[in-house]
Amino acid sequence: MFKRVIWFGSGVAAGAGGTVWAARKVRDQIQRTRPSHLAVVATDAARAAGTVVRDALSEGRVAARAREVELRDRFEPTSVADRHRGTRR
Repeated sequence: MFKRVIWFGSGVAAGAGGTVWAARKVRDQIQRTRPSHLAVVATDAARAAGTVVRDALSEGRVAARAREVELRDRFEPTSVADRHRGTRR
């Protein structure tokens, strides 16, 4: 008889704990799906995406300038005499 009481008490404790845990999870999920919270999350994501795009454009511009300098150094005449002769490196 005493074993039944212990197992019954353990079941009640586990059930109560599970109920509290589930209620907390449901409350958290409700908070996450509120329009105000979703707006904040969307705004943060948009800002992050904007930052990534801005950084990518900046990096692309720097790479393009560096490549242009490299190509100009390789293919443009370096002196006035070279320009008149049409000689290239």
